[in-house]
Formats: sequence, structure tokens, C-alpha cells
Amino acid sequence: MRSKNNKERQMDMRPKQRSAYRRGEKILIFMKRSIIILSIAILIVIVVVGAKLSARPFLIRNVLVSGNHNVEEYEIKKAAVRDSESLLMVSFDELETRIKNIAWVKKVSLRKQFPDTLVVNVEETTPKALLKFNGRLFLVSSDGGLLEEIREKGAYFLPLIVEIDPVKDRGGISEALKLVDALIEKNIVSGRESVEIKIEPYGLALAMDGELLKVGYGEYREKIVRWKELETEIRKKNINVAYIDLRFKDKVIVKPLNPVEKKQTANIKSKKDLSSPKVKKHNG
Repeated sequence: MRSKNNKERQMDMRPKQRSAYRRGEKILIFMKRSIIILSIAILIVIVVVGAKLSARPFLIRNVLVSGNHNVEEYEIKKAAVRDSESLLMVSFDELETRIKNIAWVKKVSLRKQFPDTLVVNVEETTPKALLKFNGRLFLVSSDGGLLEEIREKGAYFLPLIVEIDPVKDRGGISEALKLVDALIEKNIVSGRESVEIKIEPYGLALAMDGELLKVGYGEYREKIVRWKELETEIRKKNINVAYIDLRFKDKVIVKPLNPVEKKQTANIKSKKDLSSPKVKKHNG
């Protein structure tokens, strides 16, 4: 009987032992995982702290700037470097963005020169035109940005955009600059004493050395070519022109200054073949 009772007790104890063993296994697994996670966290801390400590000897102490002509060197340095910035950790993308926020800067080239020097080369934008607005005069870049205000009187041989709001009428500035591009491409600006562009109810108006061209919008190169073909003949006939209207594809309207010249105007034609735009006299 006793033998039987002992066996029964042993049978009753086995599930308890197995349960205790499983609990022990779970605790061991939990401890192992905790140790692994803790080790990883410690490793990350060591890496971060080590990177910061190792970066200290590489703080940016010198900035070498080249390529600037209109932007002051200190302005580029101020944009390029923040306090206690490391040459190891600095982001070129962030640096380039900061430097290109300077109006004159078009492109930026960056190079690290260890242990503590940042080399910055900039390419400045070329002024495309002048803008006269609200009694103030500005240099304008090819993308319509205001480079700087001109406060001193001087000679600037650039086309002048007149009274177009650079903030509220970005489209108007853009169209005026497209016309400037066409004038430069066809070598019209060179040798002119004055080239002024403004917006009228009908579109862009171009005044060059007292000669008024009604240009309108679009196809600026084609319109300038048509005008050039007529200009020589108009000069030969010594006609004083009030304006020339280039807004129409199939004709060019020449408005003479004096009524006696109207008959001469009707005879002026383009040097192109019969498919060329016709010249039409205008009485009013």
C-alpha cells in the first residue's frame, strides 16, 4: 500500500515540476532578451557619444570662399556655418540650401578639408534687367528675383522693366524677361541708349530709343525678327513712326507720326516672300 501511495504522490508531483521548469525557462528567456536589448541600447549610446566626442576635434573653424563678386564673404560664411558645427556631421544639402537663399547665389560647390576647413565656391547669377517700381530701382535676375536695390546713380546698360509689381505680378515680370531674352538673342539691346518694357492693357509695350513697339504676349523672337526686317526699310524712307504694332501674326501695323507720311507707310513691306506678314497702315 505504501508503495502504491508513493507512486501516486510522484505522479501528482510531475505536473508541478514540469510547470515550475517551464516558468524557469520563461524567466531565463526573458532575462536573455532583456540583456540583449540593454546591450543594444548601451551600444547605441556608446556610438552616439563616441561620434560626438570624436567630432569635437573637427569643428569648422575656417571657411574658404571663392567665386563671389557681388556677395560679401562674411554673408556667405554666416549662411554656411552655425556655432559648434562639425565638419564630420555637417550636411551638404542643408549647407547648399542655406547659401542659395542669398539672392545673388545661383550655384554652390562644397568641399571638406580636414581637420577644420570648409571650402565654398559659389557661382553668382547675372543680372538680366533693371526694375523700376514705386520710385525704387532694382537689379533683377533671370528668374525674376530681386538681387539688390540700386541706391546710387550710375550707368547700367540693361533693359528697364517699368512699374510691374515683382510680388503681385510674377507673371508680368516673367513675360517681360522672356522679351528681354529675345532682344538679347537677336542682338537688339547692344548699342541702344534706352530699352524700356512695361505692361499696357493690350500686353507688353517696348520703347527703344524713342521708338514704340506694341508687342503683346508670346512669340517674342518671331515678332522681333519681323520688326528687324521692317526697320531698315522704314529708316531708308525716313518715316517718323508713332508706333509699330507686332501683335498680329498676318500683319504688321505701322502708325506714322505725320499724316503726310501715311502714303509712304502703305508701301513698306517685309523682305520675306508673299507668305510673310503684311504691313498695314493705321489711321488712328
